[in-house]
Amino acid sequence: MPNKPVLTTLTAHSVGIINAIRNNASADYYNAVPAAENTTDSIRAVGQAITAFQPRMNEFISALVNRVARVVVNSKMYQNPWAFAKKGVLEFGETIEEIFIDIANAVPFDPDNAVTDVFKRNKPNVMSMFHAMNMQTEYPVTISQAQLRQAFLSLDGVTDLIARIVNSLYSAANYDEFIMMKYVIAQVALAGGLTNKAITAVSDAATASAAIIDIKAASTKFGFMSNDYTAAGNRNFVDKDNIYAITTADFDAVTDVDVLAKAFNIDRANWVGRHVSIDSFGFNEGELDRLDQLLADDPTYVAAMTTNSGHGISTTENNALKTITAVIMDEAWLQVYDVLNQFTEIYNPKGLYWNEFFHVWRIYSASPFVNALMFSSTANSVTSVTVNGNTTGTAGNRYQFTATVVAGTFTNKGVTWSTNNANVTIGSDGLLNVPAGVTGNIVVTATSVVDGTKKGTKTIAIS
Repeated sequence: MPNKPVLTTLTAHSVGIINAIRNNASADYYNAVPAAENTTDSIRAVGQAITAFQPRMNEFISALVNRVARVVVNSKMYQNPWAFAKKGVLEFGETIEEIFIDIANAVPFDPDNAVTDVFKRNKPNVMSMFHAMNMQTEYPVTISQAQLRQAFLSLDGVTDLIARIVNSLYSAANYDEFIMMKYVIAQVALAGGLTNKAITAVSDAATASAAIIDIKAASTKFGFMSNDYTAAGNRNFVDKDNIYAITTADFDAVTDVDVLAKAFNIDRANWVGRHVSIDSFGFNEGELDRLDQLLADDPTYVAAMTTNSGHGISTTENNALKTITAVIMDEAWLQVYDVLNQFTEIYNPKGLYWNEFFHVWRIYSASPFVNALMFSSTANSVTSVTVNGNTTGTAGNRYQFTATVVAGTFTNKGVTWSTNNANVTIGSDGLLNVPAGVTGNIVVTATSVVDGTKKGTKTIAIS
């Protein structure tokens, strides 16, 4: 299971940091480097002892980056506005299995069946999904001997050096983390896996008020058991204390904070804690360029880059994403895990510098079993449903059917399956089970879960 690291704020000044490194250093380093005092002369004396011998410089830089900078980076990563989505650090493995057990079926009480049913197996509806590591990134930073020597010229020199290192690494990693979380929402939405509530585009107080009415209704409905808001179609609910909302800057600009808090039936303070703003659910050019770098090893994304003449998200898709005004979700919907946060380093004696590499491995995913709902001005639409599968078969066998749904952007392309024969069953996955003794034509029907008037059929002749 993942563990969230203890958040630590670096409050020590240069003297405290230098002495902490000395106290945990090798015997040679400890004996050669004097304890630092809160004077410029003392700091310079320590610097002379460290920079006079290459192994001591290596040991100091290693401790400075791996012990101090890492603590600061980790703390910052878990204090960013999207930190609610981060579930912790995986100490072992690269995959998380999410398991959901649906509620039990209800069966009428019948004492006449007690003898036959008492040992009957009632298997629970157990669903699972694997969230696998899908991002491995490294961030390089160089520290020169000149920078190290300058760190010992003033009382704040070492903390200034740490700040330069950390800001470079943290800014890059945190920015990429934000883009990838945004990308998860985009991918699920574009695939129709995020329930879409069509609203009028928010442009002023009147349209914002109309949107808030829909948001309030949905946030209230989240508290009741339903299968309307889960991608897997299972029943679930969310306590209001676990609902998070992501809204665009344009929406926030025309919406009163107190009004939004009331929409979620919580006070203003709690709303602020569970509300995250976003510039847009679409991507600007810089974010698209960054995604192209981050996902350069993803074959699906690279294929999309070729199709879209440059980026893995097409202009049409991006324009659709920009019509999303808000997303409300169970805090467990976004599944983001740290797999690895590790510094490695190497000294270049020819160039007189250290190259530090901050390795960041992540799982970015979304749960299909918990509630999430988005509000956009793009309406749901289904054009057609086509069923694909065998046209002939024999009794006692199973046959796989699939459905092709032509639908608008953000529209759920799921279907429900049925047949015209009560003796023949078909599962939610389209697998038709034809018992022995059944003959004749069986009509398999796939009905859109969004528009019940849109259906597709396929007839299979059983002999």
